[in-house]
Amino acid sequence: MSGTDEVAKELDHEDKEVRVHIHNEDDGENRDFNAKLHDKLATVIDRFYSEELRRERREDDRLRCKAGDEDVFPYAEITFDHYLDKGHCPKLHWLFAGGTGGA
Repeated sequence: MSGTDEVAKELDHEDKEVRVHIHNEDDGENRDFNAKLHDKLATVIDRFYSEELRRERREDDRLRCKAGDEDVFPYAEITFDHYLDKGHCPKLHWLFAGGTGGA
């Protein structure tokens, strides 16, 4: 493969999109977000907070992968292609729950 072909393949890969499905366990609503493979997870997390919750992240909020219950927040600063390449949450179905507070 020539250098030009490799660059074209890499550019094509960067243009690919993923769809993240987030289920809000607090209100039962579902929301889908599109992102590019080279976007950081934080782009979708930030959009979810600003567009869906309309608030800042709270310390006791939980965002986890539906399959396996893995916490998503620690991966916010990596890209979707890296996240998926490492085998994290391949279906990109996340569950959100706000903290319960009190007691």
